[in-house]
Amino acid sequence: MASSVARSALALAVVLILGLIAFGAVTAGFATVTADGVRRVQLERHPRPLPPLGLISADGSARSLLEYGNAQARVTFVTLVYLQCRSICRTSMSGQAWMQHAIQSRGLESRVRLLTLSFDPVHDTPDVMAEHARRLGAEAGLWEFATVQNPADLDAMLALFDIIVLPDGLGDYTHNAALFLIDETGRVAKAYDIDRPDLALADYLSRKHGEVPG
Repeated sequence: MASSVARSALALAVVLILGLIAFGAVTAGFATVTADGVRRVQLERHPRPLPPLGLISADGSARSLLEYGNAQARVTFVTLVYLQCRSICRTSMSGQAWMQHAIQSRGLESRVRLLTLSFDPVHDTPDVMAEHARRLGAEAGLWEFATVQNPADLDAMLALFDIIVLPDGLGDYTHNAALFLIDETGRVAKAYDIDRPDLALADYLSRKHGEVPG
């Protein structure tokens, strides 16, 4: 009887240990318990270089994501959206609009820029992107809109940012979102809550320059 209880206790201990190991693996070493939190920790520990994805911008010109990946003085804050979205993408857009105003008011144009990437290249054509940019008052050279040139590259773009997109069968999508930072080394290095662009800008200024936004 005693040996049976001991074996059961040992088996339970093994299960608990294995469970803790698995939990630690999916929570970035117990640093967080949410998927967005795991992504945030992973990016801070292992920033991701940008792949050579071909983009098409709102003015119809061919671009490359690597243009934002070359080591340079400017950082880029990036969001991923589809322009027909009527929910979380509006939060993304209003956050980018707030950041543009904050960048301009603080004279940060030479240090910070914005990029909105669409994951709906079929509908978000250059003309559609240009119209949205105009309506939002996007300043050319400061806030850019683009999507993939080749739809076959869409999965690679989504994987880079850990964005999950699920068609809802009605022409719209369910997706997660975040505000990402491409740093001066040209890597995706940080992820922030989509509804707190103020904290994202404050973090950049405090980490790199010891400034506090006013």
